[in-house]
Amino acid sequence: MDRTQYQSYEPWKLGIFPKGQCDLQSLVDEYSGLKINLIFHDSNQTITVKFESTKVYRVIDEGYRLKQLQHLPLPMEETMYVVSNSDMVEELVDEACGMVNRSNVVHYFIVTDNDCIDVIVASDVAPQLEYQ
Repeated sequence: MDRTQYQSYEPWKLGIFPKGQCDLQSLVDEYSGLKINLIFHDSNQTITVKFESTKVYRVIDEGYRLKQLQHLPLPMEETMYVVSNSDMVEELVDEACGMVNRSNVVHYFIVTDNDCIDVIVASDVAPQLEYQ
């Protein structure tokens, strides 16, 4: 069974990230939140995506996410998406035994040339971007 078939992906914000080759430069989980540094090679620009109130995150080589990637809108021109009907959110809700409500979290999905990054955060806190 394809557990990802009912998921849908909408770009978080259109055109906010540069086009072209992108890689995960670093991921830092610290007290103030999760910081994901993305390097965009064509524009030689680094963008830090900051998340507060992080519930879950994972990084998987994009070569091992083939089932999920087939459900993304093509062409994949954006870097960050919001995932609806997320199986990862369902797993979190189930594991938390009532401490997390699916309506109180948002699943963000970041796609680079080599990695897929999932981040689930409280729905009342939007990601922040820092351009270098």
